Amino acid sequence: MKHSQKISVIIVNYNSLDHIDTCVTSVLNQTYPDFEVIIVDNNSADDSLNYARTQFPGLIYVTNTENLGYAGGVCSALEYASGQLIAPLNIDTEVADDWLAQMADFLDRNPGAAAVTPKILLFNNRNRINAMGMNVHVSGMAFCRHLYKEDDGLIEPQRVFALSGCSYLIRREILEQINNSVGQWDIYYDDVIISWLINLMGHDIWCTPGAVIYHKYALKMNRDKFLIYERCRHFFVLSVLKPFTLLILSPVLIVTELLVVVYSLLKGRHYIKAKMGAIRSIFQQARSIRKKRAQYQQLRKKSDFRLLKRLSWNLEWGQLFRTLD
Repeated sequence: MKHSQKISVIIVNYNSLDHIDTCVTSVLNQTYPDFEVIIVDNNSADDSLNYARTQFPGLIYVTNTENLGYAGGVCSALEYASGQLIAPLNIDTEVADDWLAQMADFLDRNPGAAAVTPKILLFNNRNRINAMGMNVHVSGMAFCRHLYKEDDGLIEPQRVFALSGCSYLIRREILEQINNSVGQWDIYYDDVIISWLINLMGHDIWCTPGAVIYHKYALKMNRDKFLIYERCRHFFVLSVLKPFTLLILSPVLIVTELLVVVYSLLKGRHYIKAKMGAIRSIFQQARSIRKKRAQYQQLRKKSDFRLLKRLSWNLEWGQLFRTLD
């Protein structure tokens, strides 16, 4: 494979001492010839930053004075990155030695693709899938594609609506264009936002199963994550879709909200409070929603109705029910 573009791999660390060796060592063993590794530390308290600097002294380190979250950490590293391609990576992973080469080769051969995401397998059950991209429902709810299914060895690339925030490779100019327009990302929802906006801009996202990583993943939910996720989902969907589209979709959106309320009832009173808090935020942030909509429209190259053809119209109940435990 011939590659002409440098890649900046960005790994965000927050109290992740137990994951550093496996992740960074696997990244440094890449067959791709031209890449740099940037470790962003979000004010860790477990001495993981000092450990990483001692074990891997040749890397680039970005130290934040507060926990900016995963997406915030990635954005804080961009000014230090010299690559034309950006590869954010969760620290609780191990990557195959041709992970970067497979993704970069796909982007080299497909100039219409803005980003590519790998096949992500479970770290402790390596014949089972964590994600091959994401499916996004018209309500903004996102689900891992093929979660927990057996890996059948498929290597044919597939176009997907959304990438997985765990690992992807994106053209720098696309990421910077989105970042300059949008500003601060929302925690737990950044992969949905960036994917939706890539589609809005008229670009494609692909999954290349030939690129493989292993992720220490478990499908779970807690009250705080649920509150943040629901608040971000409401805010984004109301911001990115035009008012007429929201009106047309209102029956689907209302039914989805009722189903999420039922989910909250099954999870208990703390989740009910979280859901009600997310709904209240719609009214509290009405002005911010209008402002954000104007920012998103600057990126628009596709109509809502063209995007709706790529979104999912089915809720993936299996994944929802697994989080009821």
